[in-house]
Amino acid sequence: MSISDFLNRIKKYREISNIDEIARRYFVMNGFDGILTILGVIIGTYIANIRNPNTVIITSVSACIAIGISGFSGTFMSEKAERTRNLKRLEKRLLTKLHNSILSKAGKFAYFYASLVAALTPLFFSIIILTPMFLASINLISYMTAFYSLLITSFLILFVLGMFLGKVSEENIIIWGMKMFLIGLITTFSLLFIGFILRI
Repeated sequence: MSISDFLNRIKKYREISNIDEIARRYFVMNGFDGILTILGVIIGTYIANIRNPNTVIITSVSACIAIGISGFSGTFMSEKAERTRNLKRLEKRLLTKLHNSILSKAGKFAYFYASLVAALTPLFFSIIILTPMFLASINLISYMTAFYSLLITSFLILFVLGMFLGKVSEENIIIWGMKMFLIGLITTFSLLFIGFILRI
């Protein structure tokens, strides 16, 4: 099979399964989870007076890998269950087996594709956001510079995600961006408040 044939088959599977819309939701949800998880780690370690960038990197990446594994398995199982049910219902209506049909193959592609999106999105965002900490780990910038840069990067990505949702909803992208940005700020200040309360 040539690359062109493979890509055409993938395109056909995507159209039949209508998976793009579902994958888009997983992209935003798991991306959001990954960003807020890293915010939790960076603020938690800051409050705990940990200033080792390697500790922050290991903890953040480990947490995002856990989210990714959870996202993959949860999405895989739930999407598979839904699409298996729909296929069986269609078989009953048509009075024929469809397990080797293009509908079945498109369904299998759909839940694997959605699972990959759910798994890789938090790791993707974590690598971007943690870039300042990687620089701090090799002494190119200070820890506090990395700390503030990481916060700013997180808020910017949240804003962009909000704009993306605004475009999807066909509403004002700036307002949607500000909503996501505000969620990031509320999360940050809530974590700081709770952390300092616990330290008292």
